[in-house]
Amino acid sequence: MRRLALLALTTSLVVLPGCVVPPPAATATVAVTAAAPPPLPVYQQPAVPGPGYLWTPGYWAWGDSAYYWVPGVWVLPPRPGLLWTPGWWGWSDSSYRWHAGYWGASVGFYGGIDYGFGYFGNGYSGGHWRGDQFFYNRTVNNIYNTRITNVYVDNSVGRNAVTINRTSYNGGSGGLAVQPTPQQHALLQQFHLPPTAQQLHQHSLAVAEHGQRFDPARSGPAVYGTARVPERAERWSEAGAVRAPVAAPHPPQPQPLAAPAAPRLQEPARPAGSFVERVERQQQEQQRAMEAPRHEPPRQEMSRQEMPHRPGEPPLDVRPQPQPQRGDHVQEPARAVERQAQPPRRPPAADAARRVERPAQARPAPERRAPPRHPPREPERHER
Repeated sequence: MRRLALLALTTSLVVLPGCVVPPPAATATVAVTAAAPPPLPVYQQPAVPGPGYLWTPGYWAWGDSAYYWVPGVWVLPPRPGLLWTPGWWGWSDSSYRWHAGYWGASVGFYGGIDYGFGYFGNGYSGGHWRGDQFFYNRTVNNIYNTRITNVYVDNSVGRNAVTINRTSYNGGSGGLAVQPTPQQHALLQQFHLPPTAQQLHQHSLAVAEHGQRFDPARSGPAVYGTARVPERAERWSEAGAVRAPVAAPHPPQPQPLAAPAAPRLQEPARPAGSFVERVERQQQEQQRAMEAPRHEPPRQEMSRQEMPHRPGEPPLDVRPQPQPQRGDHVQEPARAVERQAQPPRRPPAADAARRVERPAQARPAPERRAPPRHPPREPERHER
């Protein structure tokens, strides 16, 4: 009997080829339904409440014959050094099955679902552990309103943190066709931890809340994400709940094709300071000087008195100038024509000698004229 018991135990531990047996506390299929999960909503990530918290993305859960949105939430891991692998829906045996998430040393396969905020379908780019300290990637995490110093920037993600591909399941009609890699298969054999009590409580609150139920007539659930797990659903707003959705990014519109530009021939490079460059530079400077506007001084017109007199020509007509009145001191303008007509002045000594040599001439006496004679005036007669 003991040998038969050992033989049965040995055969139960044999792993068949091509089958993946999950280890203890690993993922489990907890929900089965024939209805495809709804698309993932687009929302903003709540702010991280403090150091050491890790983001667990929201997901669609099945309960009471309907899908309920479980809000994403920041939670503390079971111990430092562990990372969260999200759960995912997969098509198997003509139905959709839910594979629950788990905690492990590395992020495993989660169906290629793009949950956003670092979970872009493969691995996690939102941060990493350094000892017992978790460092956050500012590119994909909302850490702008908190006092966290363990921050770095990694732009190699190459896309926005908000979800773009909204497909929420793998396989089936319209699902993702992503298969796990050999490394991800190997991660399934490692030791894992199930969701924490806070995560299970968040799941229970969402399934019991009617506002989280999927309704095609509504724009989305009542709450998309929270910073912490509240005690009751009524306190989701106190836990930093995100209630407003984000507009889904629109695909780029096709632009009309423009006519290809004609190829531009590139001139061969010339040595610096060559003779051709100097000649071209001089020509350009001359061209700019010719095109520049010229600023000539104002032309002053000369009067007829100021025009120069040419020898052999009659002097120009000089208009008579008005004579100054008595008592007015007026300076006469210089007359170039009269100066040329006047003979050169002699020295004063020669004038004195000339005056001495010339005898004094007697001035003629003024002629006296007799007063005019008028006829005698007759006396006036007055009649009485």
